[in-house]
Amino acid sequence: FLGNCFEYLLERDGGTLNILGATSVDTGSPAIYGVRGKARIQIFMLHPKGRVSPIQERQMTTVLDDNVHNIAIRGTFDDAQRIVKTLFNDLDFKQHFHLGAVNSINWVRILAQTVYYFHAWSQVTGGDPDRRVDFAVPSGNFGDVFAGFLARRMGLPVGRLIIATNRNDILTRFVETGVYAKGEVHHTLSPAMDIQVASNFERYLYYLLDEDSEAVRGLFADLDAKGSFAVDAAHLAKVQQDFSARAVTDEQTL
Repeated sequence: FLGNCFEYLLERDGGTLNILGATSVDTGSPAIYGVRGKARIQIFMLHPKGRVSPIQERQMTTVLDDNVHNIAIRGTFDDAQRIVKTLFNDLDFKQHFHLGAVNSINWVRILAQTVYYFHAWSQVTGGDPDRRVDFAVPSGNFGDVFAGFLARRMGLPVGRLIIATNRNDILTRFVETGVYAKGEVHHTLSPAMDIQVASNFERYLYYLLDEDSEAVRGLFADLDAKGSFAVDAAHLAKVQQDFSARAVTDEQTL
């Protein structure tokens, strides 16, 4: 969907696009397949070397179209995502090289995922507006569950949104304590969730803090400087109304 939107707009306007993406691996190959062979698009996809499954690595690296460029980095997904965000924050660089985004860092991806919740709810309830549905969502970069949060804001009868994480439990710890603290990225059996700093989490904070961009910026300045930030008791109570969260070990995963 996103690749076709890009292609339509670029053909209409006569433009070109360099897509820069970071993947913990599960979304890398769909992004690549979504734009492979498209004449006006080049895609550069970063993934953490040695931290992805052989099958998923091959799903990306065996796509040999001229416009596809796979880049393995020595580090974690968070390192790859930091590279992407740093480049996008350089607005002159971004404009000069016509940078575009894919995966859950792109708002259109979130928009499209929001539709899933309406469809799933209608399948479960038959369209009965008095029936609420709970959704449990394995979460790494916080995109899918954030789409569920938006669906509920739009009025969909959603009950609980349950965030499921692995040993990389930064989101679970935040929901339980109100403290968002970076730690070591653990390599697990579910590498798509091997993430500490979720790119869509700041989008949720924007709503949690009453759409105050400066307040969100302040929290992330603390995260950069100190490795953590915390919200007060009133905001934590709101978080716990919005989400439940649990983390599981590799043994529990098996």
